[in-house]
Amino acid sequence: MTLAGKGTRIIVVEGVAYRWTVAAADEPEMGIVVEHAEAPGQRLIHRVDLGTIISPRLVREAIVEGLRAGWAPTVKGRDVVRQSPVGLTGNARG
Repeated sequence: MTLAGKGTRIIVVEGVAYRWTVAAADEPEMGIVVEHAEAPGQRLIHRVDLGTIISPRLVREAIVEGLRAGWAPTVKGRDVVRQSPVGLTGNARG
């Protein structure tokens, strides 16, 4: 199932456009849900602690980490669920 356009945002990471939104998950977490903007396949669900500020930097970091871990955003398949590791906060400067 693809994300609806309404209520989602677009982010470009390494020249590729992704659509993302934040969804409620089991407390005490919420999930950043990401899919390829033009050819959606697997979705990335990146879980973060409830109350985490979801910035574009955090979404970008989640996408990069998901890709490193084997997420294939244009290939049909099951959602890839990842837990935000300690230190992946989107608050880093640079």
